[in-house]
Amino acid sequence: MKDFDVIVVGAGLGGLSAATFLSQAGRKVLLLEKHNVPGGYATSFLRGRFEFDVALHELSGVGWEQSRGPLWGFLNSWGVAPRVKFTPVAEFYRCVLPDLDVVLPFGRGNFEEYLIQKFPKDAAGIRGLTALVFDIAEEAMRANMMGGGLSGLNPSEFPHMTAHSKRTVAQVFDSFLSDQRLRAVIGQLCNYMGQPPSKLAFINYVMGLSSYLSYGPVHVRGTSQALSQAFVEAIEANGGEVWLNNGAERILTSNDSVRGVVAQDGTEIACPRVVCNANPMVTCLELIGRDKVPEWYLRRLAAWSAGASTFNVFMGLDCTCQDLGLTTHETFVVTDYDMDKADEAMLKAADTIPSGTSVTAYNLSDPAFSPPGTGAVVLTMGAYGAPWLRLSPSKYLETKRWLASKAIDLAEIIAPDIRNHIEVLDVATPLTNARYSENPGGSFTGFAENRQCSTLGRIPARGPVAGLYFANAWVNMGGGFLPSILSGFLAGQDLLEDAAPGGPNRAVMERIKNQMDQQTRGCNPLSFEDRLATKQMISSLHPHRMALKVEQIIDETPSARTLRMSTTDGSLPLFRAGQYISVLVRSGNVLTSRPYTISSPPGKPYLDITVRHKTGGFVSPYLLAKVKPGDVLEATGPHGTFYHEPLMNSDDVVFLAGGSGVTPFMSMIREAVDLKRPLKIHLLYGSRSPDDIIFGDELKRIGSTHPNIKVDLIISEPPNGWSGLSGLLNSQMISSRVGRIEGKTFFICGPARMHRLCEDGLKSLGVVQRRIMKEAYGPPDDVTLELGWPGIPSKTEFEVCEERSGRVFKAKAGEPLMNSLERAGLAIPSACRSGECTVCRTRLVSGKVFTPSGVHRRWSDEQSGYIHPCMSYPLEDMHIRI
Repeated sequence: MKDFDVIVVGAGLGGLSAATFLSQAGRKVLLLEKHNVPGGYATSFLRGRFEFDVALHELSGVGWEQSRGPLWGFLNSWGVAPRVKFTPVAEFYRCVLPDLDVVLPFGRGNFEEYLIQKFPKDAAGIRGLTALVFDIAEEAMRANMMGGGLSGLNPSEFPHMTAHSKRTVAQVFDSFLSDQRLRAVIGQLCNYMGQPPSKLAFINYVMGLSSYLSYGPVHVRGTSQALSQAFVEAIEANGGEVWLNNGAERILTSNDSVRGVVAQDGTEIACPRVVCNANPMVTCLELIGRDKVPEWYLRRLAAWSAGASTFNVFMGLDCTCQDLGLTTHETFVVTDYDMDKADEAMLKAADTIPSGTSVTAYNLSDPAFSPPGTGAVVLTMGAYGAPWLRLSPSKYLETKRWLASKAIDLAEIIAPDIRNHIEVLDVATPLTNARYSENPGGSFTGFAENRQCSTLGRIPARGPVAGLYFANAWVNMGGGFLPSILSGFLAGQDLLEDAAPGGPNRAVMERIKNQMDQQTRGCNPLSFEDRLATKQMISSLHPHRMALKVEQIIDETPSARTLRMSTTDGSLPLFRAGQYISVLVRSGNVLTSRPYTISSPPGKPYLDITVRHKTGGFVSPYLLAKVKPGDVLEATGPHGTFYHEPLMNSDDVVFLAGGSGVTPFMSMIREAVDLKRPLKIHLLYGSRSPDDIIFGDELKRIGSTHPNIKVDLIISEPPNGWSGLSGLLNSQMISSRVGRIEGKTFFICGPARMHRLCEDGLKSLGVVQRRIMKEAYGPPDDVTLELGWPGIPSKTEFEVCEERSGRVFKAKAGEPLMNSLERAGLAIPSACRSGECTVCRTRLVSGKVFTPSGVHRRWSDEQSGYIHPCMSYPLEDMHIRI
């Protein structure tokens, strides 16, 4: 094991910037990240042909070529900026109120004059407020505050900062502005900080507003994932190492000092200094251990509440943003001037009718953000985790869908037809944010940015044990992209200062301890109870792993069986009809997984997967021949987006199934029967022979007893005596059985060739893209028949070197690289094995692969050479890094 000077735990922006700064300073840095991509909230995800930014709306502090901002200065000096293209946003933001529609410009003078033109009676107040904002910002820069606190500041030198350090935005607005509409317009910036004007510390508002007005907003070409990837490349260029899919399991301490880290794969790394990007609560309670953290620090963590989270609706549209009438990158649509009332309602219940949302139309600043002729729009509302934690799993799903519909209603105020152009849709709640970030309540700001916990009063980077430093939204300047990046720089500065000859200044740590001790004396220390409740709720919704006991094996056809299973702890997770689980199987030294759609409907006390024999397969023969009742299988929690979504799909649906691709439709049909859902369903199920029809008797019975469900069984190679339908699922078959296509949504699941046949047929019939839902079905049976295959014989072998382990192995051209990796004992995380989920993301250092058409990657992954081994076929000798 190599020696490292610093280990950074977590690759959010704070961890990335700390690792970049310290590696540039000559330190040997190892960055550990549990996720398969870097970035934390600065990441993206794929849905169909769309890529969505998880959190970034507008980035401040970058500026433009003639006037660069402070963030640009840091990024450029670290070698990050040259690797990123920033796309300017033309305006600050638009605000649409019941009786007002304004577009705020950036630039101090432009901002002032525009507001005075719209609100002439408040002209003096507007000038006075703007002057105060820039006076405080100037003092903060001069004082080099960056979260350093008020102590030691001379009021005569910093009069505005000290005078307003404990004031809220509302209090300052009241001093300057009389028009409620004006306060609502410029108060929308508070949404970026997760607090209403009555709670938000004015100092935090100042730092945000002054930065946007001075340097304008920008976005990032290729989403914020490209920014995070640029940090990784800078770290590696400096000689640092970044381990993805391998976070920290424990931070080791002795004698109140850090002594190393144990990674999730069990690797123990000795190191005297750790920069933790994980939040302080998880760090102290889980990574270090509560008994090894002093009580004064735990009291301080418990004394402050977490900030707000978000509720997001991600929409990929089959038309441009301009087609819908959207004209600005960022628009706040508001139906009530009182932001405080909305905040109070969000605290009480998750199912509160929202009074506002931001509508971010990314293509207006970057036309290439989504495929030509399409648009990517994200709706964002503030939310709190606590009300969502009180919901039952079924109520959670119901509320999630209901609130998303209400958000779309708000968006239709400025884009009236948006609901009818949704091609893909995904929804994230505070629990989604908590699941990925592990932040209490899914907070995106760290601690709530109120007067108690403003930029001036945050806990410092130095942690409660020697050698531990924090770099994240919870310390120093607080939440947001710019503050989080700067937090890594500040943590790095503190670490270098403490590592200098003479060691750390004990007086500094003693002052921190005394200050925290005095502030929280009499308070209860942080406990694990709240954290445990959140973990249990998230696990019930999205378990990482499940132990499934086989209760019954049901013969379906000569080549297919259903495994009926229950969880060993008795609690089945929430899932949507059409989703899948990945079953993990070990044979010898090979650990592999295969996705199987759940064929039973939600709500049953069991979970079914239906397995069909695959010639030459590895997992299906094992499950069919060796598994018996009583055996326990390990599986992931439910995944996938192939389900009927009322928010975007019509209630008149056509299911096109081939082979075992009928399984998701069986779950949907059974659910429709059980719940008496008002769906009109027409299943066209293609099989090679009658013996291959899975669930045949049940489907016939359902079709004959439920007038809203029609079943057509179609045989491609009919035997003598077959009197039913025969042929392929082509345009002629679909048209003859379905008739009119208007108002129908088509779902396709089956082998790759059937997918192409059905999709081409539907398009020839005039079905628009948003009415065609496709489920990935794994690698093609014969990749050499795919369009673009270079003609290499499928059995040609190439040499592959995995650089991290040094392992060298052979890989066949006609086989997914994933299979060869598993045979070599190099199991990597995976879920869909169809190129959609991106979980198996792997760095292609050198060499070439073939990827079938229709497999999408993140923009930044394409630029940086990342592949999905589940759908990548070697074309020459390669080096990869997992």
